[in-house]
Amino acid sequence: MRRRFLTLLALFFSLPLINHILYRRFRGPRPAIIQIAAHRGGAALAPENTAAAFRNAARIGADWIEFDVHRTEDGVLVIMHDDTVNRMTNGKGYIRDMTWEQLQQLRVVNGEMILTFGEVIAIAQETGIGILPELKSMHYAPGMEYQALEMVQRAGYIHKTIFLSFDHQALAHIKAQAPDVRVASLYNFTLSIPHPEPADANIIAPMAEMVLLNPWIIHQAHAQGREVWVWFGALDAPWTYRLLMDLGVDALICNDPVTALRLARRAGRHPQAVRA
Repeated sequence: MRRRFLTLLALFFSLPLINHILYRRFRGPRPAIIQIAAHRGGAALAPENTAAAFRNAARIGADWIEFDVHRTEDGVLVIMHDDTVNRMTNGKGYIRDMTWEQLQQLRVVNGEMILTFGEVIAIAQETGIGILPELKSMHYAPGMEYQALEMVQRAGYIHKTIFLSFDHQALAHIKAQAPDVRVASLYNFTLSIPHPEPADANIIAPMAEMVLLNPWIIHQAHAQGREVWVWFGALDAPWTYRLLMDLGVDALICNDPVTALRLARRAGRHPQAVRA
């Protein structure tokens, strides 16, 4: 019984290694350039989803800033990861139950005010950085996707915008309204994505840990003509950046864009020099 258990244990730990060896043999060409996106503006470097974080991401040479969008009770699109203000501000409450006037009275941990989506677009226009707005809490804010799309269109920044969401129906609405707009379908604990939703999604954005377990996700997406932009759960670290770049992802959405840029530059996979 003990021998059988040890055999099964050995197989369990060897299968991922065998999978990676096979994948490296048949993966095909890797993207020549890898995009680096600052997750929540680069949460390892500055308070997340703040003007300081977004400006710093642009200063160090990140290609994109990723951030989270919610809607207030009176219809203003604001930037916050959680659906409450509890963790990041001196206030308490659900964003969906608060007005923009109420949110203006609060301060984020670094003393800044909560940003509106319009203010982030303005920062991006000023610095030239691309934006990855993640549309959140859609079941509490029906139609928010159309509002966000209209704001980006009105600002003339569609060419440097990619909408992300776990709500794939919202992304389908955006593509139906504006077929040329790029969207990225987010996935978390998913080991295989044979049929991404919506069907015309330009990008799939799986959790990095799932791609590490099954790198064939990359091969499958590339065969479908899609890019793979990964985001991180617990393993947001330099060694995972290196491994995922080697596996052939198209972009890293990470908390430490400085390190990611240095690694990409060192590998000859990014043209932008890092300005620390």
